[in-house]
Amino acid sequence: MEIVYKKISGIRYAILNPEVIRKMSVCKVITPELYDEEGYPIRGGLMDPRMGVIDPGLRCETCGKPAGKCPGHFGHIELARPILHTEFLPIIKDVLESVCLNCSRLKLTDEEIESAIKKIEKYKKSGRWSRIYKFVRKHIISKAKKRDKCPHCGAKSEKIIFRKPYRFYIKEGDIERRLYPIEIRAIFEKIPEKDALALGFDNTNSRPEWMILTALLIPPVTVRPSIVLETGERSEDDLTHKLVDIVRTNQRLQEAIATGAPQIVISDLYDLLQYHITTYFNNTIAGIPQAVHRSGKPIKSLIERISGKEGRIRYNLLGKRMNFSARAVISPDPKIKINEVGVPLEVAKILTVPVMVTEWNMDKVKEYIARGPDGYPGANYVITPDDKRIMITNENKVNFIKKE
Repeated sequence: MEIVYKKISGIRYAILNPEVIRKMSVCKVITPELYDEEGYPIRGGLMDPRMGVIDPGLRCETCGKPAGKCPGHFGHIELARPILHTEFLPIIKDVLESVCLNCSRLKLTDEEIESAIKKIEKYKKSGRWSRIYKFVRKHIISKAKKRDKCPHCGAKSEKIIFRKPYRFYIKEGDIERRLYPIEIRAIFEKIPEKDALALGFDNTNSRPEWMILTALLIPPVTVRPSIVLETGERSEDDLTHKLVDIVRTNQRLQEAIATGAPQIVISDLYDLLQYHITTYFNNTIAGIPQAVHRSGKPIKSLIERISGKEGRIRYNLLGKRMNFSARAVISPDPKIKINEVGVPLEVAKILTVPVMVTEWNMDKVKEYIARGPDGYPGANYVITPDDKRIMITNENKVNFIKKE
């Protein structure tokens, strides 16, 4: 068997393309129901067996592996209307203020755009990514924002107002009109590739319109497993609860649009879908009511899972547990030297330092063994020449002391 060794040359962060989401996905979720009457996962539901299995006895319909062996596979939801990804709101605001809302061109002349692209390409070749960011913010976005007229179509620049948590308005004279995500996406889609490059976007890995979601990626079942309680009832993961709300609201919005419901009903459902997707990504945004369980306990969102001290990175991946270490309050003492540290007696009894037994320290080691694990300084266990570890007790300490 030939082993191919590969070396990671670098990591590129990008915005996920909706087409890539659809290609990654093994199924389209269309129903908020999870299980049928017999307790089996429903196809097209959030626990679809194509996304992986967690129940023993079931096999994944994508890879054919049983629970524990199947890594899980992504699914997706087709959103009834485009939704703002709240983590990109500052960038969306900057782009909206930098482009003409009439022709979608960057509010700089063709010469300025060409000059900016040349400078960005120069920074890219030398790998100076932070310089690209500073250059785009200071010289492209700030310059384009100040233009009150589009140099390409001559249209007057209207003022963009952002109101927390996630609403955009356009001020036309004295009238304020709301800019819905569907309209923002339509503007971003028309931004030419050259203009997007000047704004710092990489057209193959990140386009401005991808910051507005049209398809939502659903994590595999293995990422959000359910547990069976003593009563026999299933308790679903927080992410699954949130995804049920998203699928249900999305379904209601689709039906409202299809049946020609009043605009106020569609608008309310649209806002509700935006709320559910926002709290699915981040349930700690100021100004948005927290999504909670029936018990009143807040739902743990994706960002809370990953970031912070209790998150995946710091807690699970970087956190280490090891032997011969302890945590305690250390304090100075007039009886100890300035370069010494006081260790609590209880900790000192448990922490061990390996001592190699020789003919010169035999008597000292026998004293430690005689004191045993309860005395200090004592000994907790003995490692024999054949690498067996034996705990020292009152019964066997005499035998160890007799041995030469």
